[in-house]
Amino acid sequence: MIETVAKMSMVGLFAAATPIDATEPSLWAQWGLAGVVVAYVLWRDWQREKRMGAAIDNQQKWIRETLVGALERNAAAMERMATWLEDDGDPRRATTKRLRAVEDADGYHG
Repeated sequence: MIETVAKMSMVGLFAAATPIDATEPSLWAQWGLAGVVVAYVLWRDWQREKRMGAAIDNQQKWIRETLVGALERNAAAMERMATWLEDDGDPRRATTKRLRAVEDADGYHG
């Protein structure tokens, strides 16, 4: 918001300082350095906005391609691991099943 107001103010000053009668060179001479400075600042800010927009787009593309892919692979691996651990024939789960049976018998669930 503040940047927009600042840019619009510079454009307004630029327009107000521009001579209406373009045929008279003395008016352009009065416009001089202030107009050059305002034009340079507007051009520089425009270039910076283009570079920042490109950098943000590249970063978002990297996030989509790299991080989301890694998260999907990790989620699939966790699902396979959970399925493997929930297998009824797994001997490592036998003690857990006994504990759950005791909890069910006691009526204590957590």
